[in-house]
Amino acid sequence: MFYQNAHCLVTDTGAALKSEASLLEYLRLLEKAKLEFGLKLPAYALLPGRALLYFVTPGADLHSVMGGFAKGSALADYRAGSCKYKLIQPDKYSAHLARYIHMEPVREQLSARPEGYRWSSAAQYIGGVEGPADKDLVLSAFPGEPEAALAAYSSFLVEPVPGKFWRPFAKNRDAVLGDREFTASHSPHGQEQD
Repeated sequence: MFYQNAHCLVTDTGAALKSEASLLEYLRLLEKAKLEFGLKLPAYALLPGRALLYFVTPGADLHSVMGGFAKGSALADYRAGSCKYKLIQPDKYSAHLARYIHMEPVREQLSARPEGYRWSSAAQYIGGVEGPADKDLVLSAFPGEPEAALAAYSSFLVEPVPGKFWRPFAKNRDAVLGDREFTASHSPHGQEQD
């Protein structure tokens, strides 16, 4: 399921992300994993009970990365292996995945605006806050110079979301999301999904 430059949504339910200390430790572990495995992290949201992580991997198996994610950390209650993975076709789903991740704190009523939720990369996109997100990977899906692409993403973020771009991410199962050719060539079961 993983290959060079694979774009994946990882839903990690292994950590009880309730305290500020656990959220800070999880962010530290994300930055460590990025450096150790050469991962890119275009978007993330740390929510109560789960983390939504958009990773681009240079070839590292994310099952192995997440399996050893919290070893030796201060996340004493972390349960390794509590992740679901969705491989996505980047040119079709990259911006939609970032929007899904950034809007989830709003949907869960943790914040009135995506950029208002401290534990999400949305503030890096919209609020100019520094953080670990590699936002150029998502913004490159929008035309123009960086400022124009950012304005286009900001508008895109608040547009009504068609169900076909929300439901596939919300399902708690492993999947391959893309057109027929992409899913046929990347699905471990040879099943086509769209």
